[in-house]
Parts: sequence; structure tokens; C-alpha cells
Amino acid sequence: MQAVSFPGYRRVEIIDVPRPALRDPGDAIVLVTTAAIGPWDIERYLSVGAEAVVPGGEFAGLIVEVGEEVSTADLDDLVANTVHYANESGGSDLFGSNTLPGGHAEYVRVPNADQMLAKIAASSEERAVIAGGTTGLGVNVAALALSEAPEGTYAVVGCDPIGMTALTALKNAGKGDQLIAVEDHLARRTLASSFTSNALASSEIGSKHAADVVIVGSITEYPGFTTVTDLIKPGGSIIFSEPYGASRVIEAGIKLPDGVTIASASWPSNTDVAKIVTDLQIRRLDLTPHVSHVIPLDEAQDAYEAAAEPGAGVQKVLLKP
Repeated sequence: MQAVSFPGYRRVEIIDVPRPALRDPGDAIVLVTTAAIGPWDIERYLSVGAEAVVPGGEFAGLIVEVGEEVSTADLDDLVANTVHYANESGGSDLFGSNTLPGGHAEYVRVPNADQMLAKIAASSEERAVIAGGTTGLGVNVAALALSEAPEGTYAVVGCDPIGMTALTALKNAGKGDQLIAVEDHLARRTLASSFTSNALASSEIGSKHAADVVIVGSITEYPGFTTVTDLIKPGGSIIFSEPYGASRVIEAGIKLPDGVTIASASWPSNTDVAKIVTDLQIRRLDLTPHVSHVIPLDEAQDAYEAAAEPGAGVQKVLLKP
């Protein structure tokens, strides 16, 4: 089958690899019909050393094989995955890693399929494909922000697709008037202005814009941690939308303002994905503006270039095998 590979820095190749087979009784094999490029994929694309991995944390497709212990995922179901995989021994990984090949391929093996897959409708496939990663993280970080400061003010720093989803969720919660969006990319800032009247470049930030909670979008794309600390009120909360964001700040030894707490959102579960899929279908959550490009798999080099350095109008980039 065909799959994406990174032979070197910022290089993408389409290679032939064996089609995955069932390994464990809880596995399923999915014929990929849509995949998305996420920040975790871009991080590998921009890494200096070549990695022999098949990327693709977010994918959707048809189940074509199931193991004997799979009970809720059926043959021919159209499904989307959750990006984060936790195994029975307590370890975890992301699809598209060294140990768990991802969905930028024609087929993908999904371990623990009953917990990793959620059924979706064909009509919402190109939005539901990101429910288990980008959308789920944006929804979860918004929920965490609301629990930290139910009547507070909120700033989203980085209006990449994860940050934009957080903006959408906060506006849907009735917080549009207490919401600031910070983004240096003009086209993304313009899109953010449809969710809040306070969509600003980082150079425009002043003391009057301080917020009780600052949400950080994708850590590969946001304007920088200085912007975050400039925005946070004393005693406020900084919340990373990506689960490893807070630990990276701590490991780097970055000093936080006095009294400020730091946290990260959790990876979405398949239960979260199922709820998001329902919200998409009834248009409670409208992600139509968030998906900007659909590109064939054999043009993956162009797709990754667009996603890594988004030009005007580029938000979420999808791949079609």
C-alpha cells in the first residue's frame, strides 16, 4: 500500500509498505478515506533527523477487518479515531509515532478498536476526522478554562485549528464578550474576529487585555510564551491545549509569574469524539471554516508545506488517499 514517509528535514515521500495485518484480538484494520495533518505530524516533518514512521494522528475510514474480541466496532462502519492510544500496561503513544503507524496511508491498524474508534456519518466526515485530536483538544481546553474561571475573562493565544476550536467552544458557551484572541497570522486573526471583537496581534497586547485564563493553542504555532505571561492576571491560570504543553514548560525551567498556575487539557476519548460528532451533525459545533484544504495523498509534500507554513486562507489541511 502507499504511505507517507519523511526521508529528511521538510521532505515527504510516498512509499510502498506492507498493508497492516491484525496482531491482537482487539485490533481493527481501517481503510483510510480521509486524514488530517496535525501539529504532532508537523513537528515530525520539521525534525532534523529522518524518521522511518508513517505519520497521521487523525484519520477516518471504513473498518475492513476486526479481531475476534472487537465487540462494538463492526465491519463497514465509517469511523474516526482518537489520536492518543493508552495500552493495557499503562503506556501510551500517538498514532503516527515510531511504535504506532498513523493514517497517512491507505490502511491503518487500530489496536483496542472498541476504545479508539467512534462511528461517524458520511455527511460530516471531513469535519469529524479531526474530532479525536484537534477538535477534541480545543473543546476540552475550553471546558477546563470554564471550570477554572466560570465568570472570568479568557484569552486564546494562537488561532491555529486547535485554538480556533477553543474560541468556537467559548463563544458557544456565551463567553464571546469576555474573550480575546491573539494571533500574528493576519488571515487567522481575521477568522478569529468572527468569534470575538477582540482579535489582536501580539504587538497590540496591553495591560487592559489581561485575562483570568490564557489558553495556548498549538505549541508549534502560537506567538510565544512571553505573550502568554504578558496576558495573564496575577493568580490566573495558563492552560495548554496540547497535553504535553505544561510539562515542556516545566522541563525547560521557564519561570511563571507569581501565583500563576499551569495545566494542560486531556486527550479526547472516544466518548468525547462521539459527543463532538453529534454536535457536528446538529450544527451545535460548526467547524466548516476550520477545514480549508483537501489534497490527494500523492501530493502530500504540497500538503505538508501548506500546513507547516500556512499562507492566507490555510487552516486545517486534509489528505485523501
